[in-house]
Amino acid sequence: MRKVVVPAALLALLVALGTTVASATPGSSENSCTSIQSGLLKDKYGNTLTVGYDQWGYNYQAHMFNGFYENYARPNPPVTQSDTWLEMKWSDDWLSNEDCNGDGLLDRGGTSGTSKGWLTNHFRGTYVDSSGNVQHYTEFIKIVWVGPGGSLWGQYEVIQDVLNDPAGGFHGNQFKPVNPGLGINDHWTK
Repeated sequence: MRKVVVPAALLALLVALGTTVASATPGSSENSCTSIQSGLLKDKYGNTLTVGYDQWGYNYQAHMFNGFYENYARPNPPVTQSDTWLEMKWSDDWLSNEDCNGDGLLDRGGTSGTSKGWLTNHFRGTYVDSSGNVQHYTEFIKIVWVGPGGSLWGQYEVIQDVLNDPAGGFHGNQFKPVNPGLGINDHWTK
């Protein structure tokens, strides 16, 4: 069977990507932001965040992750072999590439601290079926913040799940509500 990786990848982005500032100088004025380019932002393990892809596959400046699935949690050392490749993209409201509220973290959802944008996960992987044959699958998932009452972690909804796993009998949309796109906050908020 294919791996069920959606909740772990999302949870990792919400929790494991915490960042801290090297010193308590996020900016001198209320409207000042600390950027990745400053060299002051670090991940929760003390690694300096840089522009471009890091050794795990994160590019915080571009709001992207491209790497082995297991590296979403930033293990030490990074995983160098895997059956699943993950590409994540997110909006600035999900996880910003700056610290503007002075809390020493990359901002989530503005000043609220809750990711309020959208996230996409695109998985490409292989697995060995019950007959011992290697099978290939792809899955693309869109997740948006909807506010309290969402079915995913109480604040989020999966608004599209496209799975192609020929050996497993899955082809195309597994779930998609009527509304297109990544959602507009007021449109999805309950």
